[in-house]
Amino acid sequence: MKEFLKKADILGLAIIAASLMAWSVRSIWTVYQTAAIVIGSVVILISIGLKSSDIRSGLRRRSTRFGINSATSVVLFLGILVLVNYLGTRNEKRVDMTAEKFFSLSEQSIAVAGQVPEDLRIKAFYPGGDYQPTRDLLQLFSSQNNKVSFEFIDPDRQPQLAQQYSVTAYGDFQNPVSGEAFRYGTLILEMGQKVERIEKQNEPIREEDITNALMKIVKGERKTIYFTEGHGEKQLNSSERTGYEMARQGLEKENYLVKTVNLVRDGKVPDDASVLVIAGPVSEPFPNELDNVDMYLQGGGSVLVLLDPAPAVGLNEFMKKWSIDVGNNFVVDASGVGRLFGAGPEIPLVSSYGTHKITERFNVMTFFPLARSVQPAIPAVQGITVDPLLNTSDRSWGETNAKSNEVSMDVNLDLPGPVSIAVVASKDQAENKKSRLAVFGDSDFASNGFFATQGNGNLFLNSVTFLAQDESFISIRPKNPEDRRLTMTDSQGRMVAYVAVLLLPLSILAAGISVWMKRRR
Repeated sequence: MKEFLKKADILGLAIIAASLMAWSVRSIWTVYQTAAIVIGSVVILISIGLKSSDIRSGLRRRSTRFGINSATSVVLFLGILVLVNYLGTRNEKRVDMTAEKFFSLSEQSIAVAGQVPEDLRIKAFYPGGDYQPTRDLLQLFSSQNNKVSFEFIDPDRQPQLAQQYSVTAYGDFQNPVSGEAFRYGTLILEMGQKVERIEKQNEPIREEDITNALMKIVKGERKTIYFTEGHGEKQLNSSERTGYEMARQGLEKENYLVKTVNLVRDGKVPDDASVLVIAGPVSEPFPNELDNVDMYLQGGGSVLVLLDPAPAVGLNEFMKKWSIDVGNNFVVDASGVGRLFGAGPEIPLVSSYGTHKITERFNVMTFFPLARSVQPAIPAVQGITVDPLLNTSDRSWGETNAKSNEVSMDVNLDLPGPVSIAVVASKDQAENKKSRLAVFGDSDFASNGFFATQGNGNLFLNSVTFLAQDESFISIRPKNPEDRRLTMTDSQGRMVAYVAVLLLPLSILAAGISVWMKRRR
């Protein structure tokens, strides 16, 4: 009996472990489990008491002391890990190690979420009452502002609530072409009396969808952006490479109304215009049209002018009134950097930006196909401030000989680099109003063919946002995840498999055998 009780400590541990497992499974603690814990503890104490003499003699052995030291080290190490894990759960910090920062919000999303002025509740209607990708995305937004909260709702279990918000779009979808499967649902955003909804069925809800909905709620009123027409300007509804359909869609996502205006027909800039855009005119506007634009500016309006090299018009006389000098040239970039992106010397690459709100923290490159120089006029017009916005590289210049097939820098005729190709002019007006005029020496950078290239789209949208006096929304927009797949031939794939499956394991085994044989010696 005594020998049995000496070994009963294992039985006591088993009784305690069985009680804890039953509690973890059922999440219910009963008096029987308490009794089992007590009995198990008594059995362990009796066993230890009967083995006390054996334990004391065993502790005197050198191997036992070494084992205790090792066990103590392990316990201390595990204790440190537990402490670090506890501190980590109490002080959560996310680190996004992906190249495209796929698991982080963009600057624009952070800025918009931070401007939510009062409690904003997001109701996510999804089948089953949850969807982890959307939950992770909403968690990123709520972590930026404690006024933003969200909850998931199963529309099948709460049909009255789903009917109250007219929710019908939810379910599971599998793309028959790509095979991509995901769950879709409806998001309802509420802030006071303002309500926005996000519904998508053939693609999952993304960051930009939530950002655009938040922007509509935060901005409130929709400002109107007018594009002039009648002189060969870029077409807003054209999907061709030279069209401005992507630029229009980008502005609409920013909660702007986009319209066109013919200044000859209408006789003036519309009263509800927040920004007037003149994008790539081919022929010279009539004098009364430019007078209307000037009158609009003098009244505190904002204008964005996108010009192109000759034979397109440069509006030189009008620009001189606003202390801007538009060069009769086209910019050549001989640095060779553009070749890395498939661009030739006629497409200058810009990575140097002026200290302006439009390009603040702008760390991406931009491309400008066939651009002319635009710089502050000398001498400057009194009362007007002109700030350079974009500068090409030192190895660029403004070429004045457009007829030659071979171009080279002529120090007597050409404009040496770096060349300014965009400026922003401003003038204080009465009643605390300020005129704003941004002029670019290229209009193709915002066309469909180049809008998504590097930072081109962001530069265009930032310029309009600044002119519309929405400076707080100027930022870098969300990027679509880059396709970073690795394509290999059959032989390359077999080589990788041999290295991973055979060579590395055999190397580790050989190293272990070598160490073992050396110790045997």
